[in-house]
Amino acid sequence: MKNLTSSPAFNFNLPDTNGNFHQLTDFRGSWLLMMFHRHLG
Repeated sequence: MKNLTSSPAFNFNLPDTNGNFHQLTDFRGSWLLMMFHRHLG
């Protein structure tokens, strides 16, 4: 298995709570906290 700890994350788009999409690269050079949760339903 490849060690991914020193590899940059792949760029992706996700919507915020207002429906505006943001790319991971928009936050390059800044601290960013991303929270993912599994939707049960």
